[in-house]
Amino acid sequence: MKRYSIIVDDMQKCLVCNTTQSIHIHEVFYGRGKRTLSIKYGCCVGLCAWHHNGSKDGVHFNKHLDNKLKKFAQKKFIEHYPELNFVKIFGKNYL
Repeated sequence: MKRYSIIVDDMQKCLVCNTTQSIHIHEVFYGRGKRTLSIKYGCCVGLCAWHHNGSKDGVHFNKHLDNKLKKFAQKKFIEHYPELNFVKIFGKNYL
């Protein structure tokens, strides 16, 4: 599946620090089939290597950043897909 984002306009820059260097596409919801759902519904963002998985500040190691992105993505999902039930699709309410 082609990745797109309902969260950001430009996935070629880091959502956290705005750099355009070493960008990774991050699926905000991951694990137990949620990665596929993130791709399907556009819950993806660009993150530099540092903020993705290259440091302790990366989203995969920093629970605060991970939860912040999940909350932000859920809000964007609700705006973009008002007819869909986020909790039924992703199995959890992050708000």
